[in-house]
Order: sequence, then C-alpha cells, then structure tokens
Amino acid sequence: MIEFKADCGHTVRAKDEDAGGVVRCSYCGRPANVPDSKSDELDFLFNDLQSAADKASALAPPKRRRGGMLRTAKARRTGEFNPFAVVLKLCYVAALLIIVIFVGRTWVLPLFRGEGFTRRVTDNAAATSGALPPRPTRGAPVEARPAVLRTGLVSRELLSGLYVSSTPPGATVYCVETSRAPARGRISTIQGCQPFQTNGCIPHLGDGSYVVEVVFPWNHKALSGYRDYTNFRRRIEAASDPERRQLMQQYFIPDDATEVFVDQTAEQFYLVRQYRDVEMRNQRSQGVRALFLPRIAACDGACFSVEELVNNYIPKDPAYTFDQAHVRSELEYHRVREGDVSFVVDALERIGVMPYMTPDGRTRLFKIGLEEGEFAARVLGDGKP
Repeated sequence: MIEFKADCGHTVRAKDEDAGGVVRCSYCGRPANVPDSKSDELDFLFNDLQSAADKASALAPPKRRRGGMLRTAKARRTGEFNPFAVVLKLCYVAALLIIVIFVGRTWVLPLFRGEGFTRRVTDNAAATSGALPPRPTRGAPVEARPAVLRTGLVSRELLSGLYVSSTPPGATVYCVETSRAPARGRISTIQGCQPFQTNGCIPHLGDGSYVVEVVFPWNHKALSGYRDYTNFRRRIEAASDPERRQLMQQYFIPDDATEVFVDQTAEQFYLVRQYRDVEMRNQRSQGVRALFLPRIAACDGACFSVEELVNNYIPKDPAYTFDQAHVRSELEYHRVREGDVSFVVDALERIGVMPYMTPDGRTRLFKIGLEEGEFAARVLGDGKP
C-alpha cells in the first residue's frame, strides 16, 4: 500500500501496482499522481513531522533575551564558517598524535636503540636455534654489569688538541711551531703567538713539532706562600742570568722542561719553563705538565720530600685513573722507598707526573699517560738535579 499527499492536502492510499500512475482523491475527486516507489513514504512521514513541528513552533511563545530583545535563530547557510567543527577536528588530530607518540615510544624506538635492538636480534636468533636463554625470575637479583675502567686523564674532552697543565694552576701558556721559534729565549714575542691558560687544551693545532712556554709572574699569589719564597725572589733580583737559571733549578723540582730561566722586563720578572719538540699527531699530543713546586729537602737531605709536596702543595682532587697495583709494583722496581710509595701514587693520581730521586742518585720522572693511563719512567738530565 502506498500513502501520499494529494494537492489538496488529503492523504491518499493507492495499491502498489498503481505506482507511477494516476488515481482520484477520495476527498476532492481530483486526479492525483501516485509516487513511483515506497521510498517516497519516508518523504510523506517527514512532511507530517515537519508540519507538526511548524504548528508547535507557531503556538509556542517567543523566547526573549535579557533586556526584552527577541532571540532570533538564523539558519546556518551552506559554506558558513563553523568554529565548533574546527575545534572538533583539532581534537581528533591531537588524539591521533598522542596515540602515534605512545606507540612509537613504547614499541618502535626501543627497536632502534643499541641495547634494545641488540637484545631483540639476539633473542630472535636464540629462539630460531632453540637456545633462548632463560629470563630472570621475579625477585631474583640482577647481575651487575662490569664497570669499564677509564684510564688516563679523567676530563676526556681535554684530549683533543695540545693539553697543557701546571701545578699550581693559573699559569700562562705560549705555543709556536718549532720552525718559527728562536734557538734560545722567549717565544711570547713572536708574531701570532697567542696566550692561553693552563689546565686546558690548545685546539686547532696542525700536526707537527711545537715549542711550549709556561710562565708565572714571580709575584703570583699561588707561589707567594711557598717556603722561603721571599728569599728566593731577593736572590733572583740581584743575580745574573746564569745565576738565575741555577737558582730556578735549585728552588723548583725538575720536570720535562728543556729550559728553565727568568725573563726580566722593564716592569716584571717572569719564571719560565720551556718545552721543545712537543709533537702533535692526529689532533693528539703527549701533553705538557709543568711543575712549579718547591724542592723541599727530606729528613736525610739526600732528596726532596714527596710527603710534604703531596700534603701541602699538590691539589687534592684526583685527575687521573690507572691500575694502582701495577704502578706500585713499578715503583718498587725503581726502588722507591717504601714510605714514599703511597705519596708518589697520590701525586700521580692528582697531577699525573712526579719526579723522584732513587737510591742510585738519579732523578726519575714518573708519568701517567694522558689517554691510556700507562705508567712510564725516565731519567731526567744526567742524574742529580
């Protein structure tokens, strides 16, 4: 049965076989066109609902705004901007991004991290071969990974370039290619020779041989508290150049310096330790570690006191790591006195170098390698300092 509205507004019922034909309205008697299919029944129902809604809206009293103004609802025209739809779409996009980030961080990123990726590859290979290792049970102690011993200079970032330190810190450094340096005397006056500070590195040096100069003004506050230092300065002021060189060697303990001298200008005296043929290879060097430490005689007068240097003049913070058991055995081989072994080890841990006069009358310089932490020893000069 097909129901539809005639032009007069009366509901007309027609048989299914009359679809698309013409029947007479039982109310007005006029011909009425029958719809083609039953789907138009929905339009009929919608029209009834729309008519009922129109009648209800006509009977309802109009709503008023505050102040007595009528609220008029305007139908939204097609293509008009809808802010609520935009906000809803943004919420959908945000939710999608949160889901993607969560999935990526939880499952995707661990696959590309070194440990996670390696563990998964290993587990897959083991599962394929049937030798998958058992996983630890809950509550079982986790085996700690062996610590990797980092040897040499603790501040590894200082290894790139020419490393120069001084004890005490705070000296000024000059560096120039060996081919440009004079045979004797200062290099600070050479054009392009820039000053640096110790306990750091000089970057951007090409491969080759260099002369390095480490300088303290003689009235530097780090030196002024040394034992008998005031008398040393008075003797320097009155001495000749050869006498000043000898006074420098007598007052300070030796190190790798090829020359130790005093430079006098119109306004100041400078204590200079100069190191020649310092090699740079592949942005690495053996480094320069200058010692401006007083030579304090031991109780027997045969050598300087390592114990007093370590306790009073050397920085307390360790800067080098190495195999201490091996270093102690090497010091015993070089006949370091049993009471001095621990002090020499402490000095090597803090500044990386320490001279020592062995019972055979030779002064040896014990060193810890900057990068590999290896122990080395060599005789300084021709024996006695």
